[in-house]
Amino acid sequence: MSIRTNYEKWYEGDEYYWGLEPGDFLLDLINLCPPAENTKVLDIGCGEGKDAVFMAEKGYDVTAFDLTENGIRKTIALAHKRGVKVNAYVDDINTFETDEKFDIIFSTGTVQYIFNENKEAFFKKLEKITKPNGIVFINVFVEKSFLELPPDWDKEEKMWKSGELFTYFSDWKFEKIDEVIFEDNSGGITHYHCMDTIICRAKPGKTI
Repeated sequence: MSIRTNYEKWYEGDEYYWGLEPGDFLLDLINLCPPAENTKVLDIGCGEGKDAVFMAEKGYDVTAFDLTENGIRKTIALAHKRGVKVNAYVDDINTFETDEKFDIIFSTGTVQYIFNENKEAFFKKLEKITKPNGIVFINVFVEKSFLELPPDWDKEEKMWKSGELFTYFSDWKFEKIDEVIFEDNSGGITHYHCMDTIICRAKPGKTI
């Protein structure tokens, strides 16, 4: 098993590191793109699968990948327990490829694993695989001089600059952009993050 990320170890046990409550942002995505027949979702960096499984329960056709083998194992187990199907597999945000196109793409807490030399290619890939009028949600941790690194900051994570994320979507319709500082207790130690978030919609008539 490749240990490129500490999460491989943190996901080993039966307990779910991030819990089982789906992300609040998913309600925004459902409102913007309600489930219908063959509405396809891609979860980039699905972790242990709580968000991917929730979207499958809502009726979406869900594909999800993560770098951690333990995360994918637990995603598949959670989907089986909940009686839904998720196409979950191990892959790397830096190198993943797909021939499918998606109505919703989301990635939370994962984009900071993109190597600098792969950023441009990653966002061009998102544009290519998002259906016309499709929705993309991404958040990323950003650097603030007055905030210390979180205690569970991973060895391959890289902080982004404030506002940097938004520059990659200048040709999309913004549904939401936001920057917030919030308290977190992951790892059992109270700490703070600054996070930039974007929800945007691809142009209806876009062609790649």
